[in-house]
Amino acid sequence: MSAITAGGDLVHYEVLGRGRPVIMVHGWIGSWRYWIPTLQHLQSKYRLYALDLYGYGDSAKNPGKYNIEHQIALLEDFMNQLAITKAAFIGHGLGALVAAEFARRYPDRIPRLIVVSAPLFDPGDLERRAPVVRKVAAQRPLLPTQPESSPNAETVMSASAAMRAALVEAARARLNGQLPAELEEMTLSREAVATPTHNPLLPLMDVNTPDSLLARCFRRAETNYEKLAVDTAKTDGRVLRRSVEHFDSGRMLDTLRLLNSPVVAIHGLDDPLMPAPRDEVLNYLTNEKEHILVPVLLPSVRHFPMLEDERFFRMINDYLDTADISKVELKERWRRRTR
Repeated sequence: MSAITAGGDLVHYEVLGRGRPVIMVHGWIGSWRYWIPTLQHLQSKYRLYALDLYGYGDSAKNPGKYNIEHQIALLEDFMNQLAITKAAFIGHGLGALVAAEFARRYPDRIPRLIVVSAPLFDPGDLERRAPVVRKVAAQRPLLPTQPESSPNAETVMSASAAMRAALVEAARARLNGQLPAELEEMTLSREAVATPTHNPLLPLMDVNTPDSLLARCFRRAETNYEKLAVDTAKTDGRVLRRSVEHFDSGRMLDTLRLLNSPVVAIHGLDDPLMPAPRDEVLNYLTNEKEHILVPVLLPSVRHFPMLEDERFFRMINDYLDTADISKVELKERWRRRTR
């Protein structure tokens, strides 16, 4: 068992293999443990890290850190303390949501992203929607890849702290009638993406526990149910709701669409928790970027492709190893419809 301390709280992780770093982030059900088959398949080519988010597995159970902001900060602390300058990310469910937002804020640190069973919902306005997060993402300062060792080093504000400070300054300037145009534009963009408008995750997490979510994915007689039940017993149920309180389906799609690094979205067509994305969603995501955002829909696969389908490991290996992800051929690959 390996661990770091982030803000006084324990963060558990496991590491295996040698090579380029790959960080795996689990979903709403389970912990690092269900990545074990993936670790075993990829260890010969990559340095693999699988960690537990706050509220899960052997990491700290601190309800004050169950929101997305603190889970993102956990990833930042993890990379900084382990001196990982950049790494490919594989995020599943909640992990996909956290990793995508981390990639939006720190694009230089995630050269490649794989999201599995991600919450890709239709917000209902895709025909007229235009991505709204580019200006905010461009103006977020990046943190250093490693902590400063000098006690006299200049303090670098985190992205969220910097944005809060900018908004406070904007409010003060507005009161004095002296709001700079670029700051007002940034403020409006921030407000536009900060207000949730479509959140189908909240009612789902409000009425479920980790155990009931697991029961929707596997029958009790299935081997995978028994494996995952070990970890649902370690999950603080409060993390479910708090992790999705500010989710907005439109913002999630905008985030993926505006990333400049290659993205692969893998989804089971029979997922009982995160419905497979509709054609309208896939068209929106891949608009003008089919060469770097590839959706893969797997028939007869539910919420855990890494536990249900052997093809998952080949896909992951191919996508991590191929410079041009659009060249990877799969029979199950979704191809954008032409109308």
